[in-house]
Amino acid sequence: MWRLVGPNNRVVAVSPGDFADADAAVAAARLVRDRAAGGLVAVQLNTSRQWSWSVTDGELGLLAVSAHGYERRATCETAVRRFTDGAATARIDQVIGRRGRFWRP
Repeated sequence: MWRLVGPNNRVVAVSPGDFADADAAVAAARLVRDRAAGGLVAVQLNTSRQWSWSVTDGELGLLAVSAHGYERRATCETAVRRFTDGAATARIDQVIGRRGRFWRP
């Protein structure tokens, strides 16, 4: 699994699934980094009454999902915008063991 970690070390986004190894996770993070800005954004209210977001790509399918729920839709929309705007410049950190972090804007 890859995780996008914000400047405050809070996890912003996660991969929609797991990977066979770290190399596969890094390759997936690179694809997401390249395609997130052009992805289709969906914001939805989940069963626990929290807002969450996802980003999909027409060719690759589900790219990323929110790491946690939000109480307000506006906050969720701001978070997904921050993700799509910042993903292209995120640095991929391949060091394993630091809570699974792979990206840092």
